[in-house]
Amino acid sequence: MKVGIVGIGNMGSKYVNKFRELNIPYVLIDTEAKQFEKYPENVPKYTDLDEALERENIDFLFVATSPNFHIPIAKKAIERNINVMVEKPPALERKEFEDALNFAHKNDVVLAVSEIEINSSSIRNLKLDRNIEKVEAFRLNLGKGYINPFFDLAWHDLYIFSYLFGSFKIEKVNVEGNVVDVKAHSENTEFELKVAWLNPFLKRNWYLKSDKDFITLDFVEDKIIYPSGQTVEKDGADKLRLMIEKFINNPSYESSYRALNILKEIEKIKI
Repeated sequence: MKVGIVGIGNMGSKYVNKFRELNIPYVLIDTEAKQFEKYPENVPKYTDLDEALERENIDFLFVATSPNFHIPIAKKAIERNINVMVEKPPALERKEFEDALNFAHKNDVVLAVSEIEINSSSIRNLKLDRNIEKVEAFRLNLGKGYINPFFDLAWHDLYIFSYLFGSFKIEKVNVEGNVVDVKAHSENTEFELKVAWLNPFLKRNWYLKSDKDFITLDFVEDKIIYPSGQTVEKDGADKLRLMIEKFINNPSYESSYRALNILKEIEKIKI
C-alpha cells in the first residue's frame, strides 16, 4: 500500500508524520518544491500531480491544500480509482462537492472529508444517558485561519453536532468582525455556537444541557466532565492517526454526507 499527500504545509506535514509512525510508504506532492527540503531524499516528491498519479501506484490520496483546489485534485484521483480524503471544508460550493461525490460513486471509490474531532477522546468516550435539549458551544481561537471563522472553525462543531444528533437546520448566522454566532437545531436538540479568531483566550467547550443538568466537553484538554463530577480524562489515543486508520481500513462516505448537509445549509444562508 502507498499513500499520497497533496499539500505539505501545516496540516499536510501532520499527515506525513502519522504515515511515518504507521510505516506506510508515502509520496509527497506540492507545487512548492521548497516544501520537500526537510524530507529524506528517498521519499518520492512531485510538484506535478498528474505526474505523481501516473508514475506512483497510489492507493489513497490525502488532500491538504486550499479548499479551492480540493475538488479538482480529488477528481483526478477518482478518475484513477483512488480513494480520497480532503481536508475541511471540502469545497466552498455545494454543487461542486455534490458533483464530485456523485463522480466517486460512479467510479466505485470513496470521497471522504476529514473529521478529526470525531476521533477525539471527548467524543469517542462520551456516554449520553439523557435527553439533550440544548448544546451551547464555544470555539474561540487565539490565532487566525485561512478563509473565515465560519469555515475554519464552526465547520468542526457542525459535523460533531451532526454526528451526535443527526441532520440539522441552520436558523441564523451573525457575523461581527472575527466573531461568528450560529443558531441551529436538529430534530430534538437546539444548538448555539460561538466561534472567533484572534480571541484573547483559548476556549473550546461544549455544554450539553438536559432539563436538570449538563455535561461539559473540554476539547482543549480533551476530557469529559459529567454532572456527578466524574471526569473522563483524555485516553491518549491520537485522533489524527485514528482517523487515518479508519479511512484506510474501512473507507466510508459517511463524512461526505455530513459535509454535503453542511454545505446545503450554508447555501441557504449565503455566508
